[in-house]
Amino acid sequence: MARPESFNHEAVLDSVVRVFWRKGYEATSIQDLVEATGLNRSSLYNSFGSKHQLFLAAIDHYLVRVNQERLHKLNTNENARKALQAYFGDLLAFSVGEGRELGCLITNTSVEVAPHNTPIRNKLRQSLRKVEEAFFETIQRGQAQGTIRTTGDPRALARFLVGAVQGLRVLARANPDEQVLRDVIEVTLQALDPG
Repeated sequence: MARPESFNHEAVLDSVVRVFWRKGYEATSIQDLVEATGLNRSSLYNSFGSKHQLFLAAIDHYLVRVNQERLHKLNTNENARKALQAYFGDLLAFSVGEGRELGCLITNTSVEVAPHNTPIRNKLRQSLRKVEEAFFETIQRGQAQGTIRTTGDPRALARFLVGAVQGLRVLARANPDEQVLRDVIEVTLQALDPG
């Protein structure tokens, strides 16, 4: 009979996410994960399976904790333009604050692992589609409100914003200079200005 888990699953995944986020998938060893979580190897393997399975669980955890919260904020601010400004403002604050030089776990994984790992690539594509869809709905709302230009195709503008976010996250990892990031955000949002 298997023993019940005697640890906080969410707290362990928080720790695992931080390790993979900081070091990347390939550079993270099982020993790194043992040290970060305080669990022994057998507990990690029994609870999560392989390093690859643990990484997939960490990505899911990250998507729920970080992405869903940010995307939810897009829908809770009635003014679409202000919702997008707040979204990018959150990215800026994180990039120059606690997330300094971390970038984005999804962006980092897209570059490091996705090209040669189909399950992870598919998971990331699904995540990027959710972001695109949230931007698409926000842009449509803004076009109806007159706060976002109506001459642009909302799907194309949403895809542009997804690309801008990914570029911003890569730039933030290499050069988390607040003014540089502000300039990128300002020009990105100008592309949405009603004309």
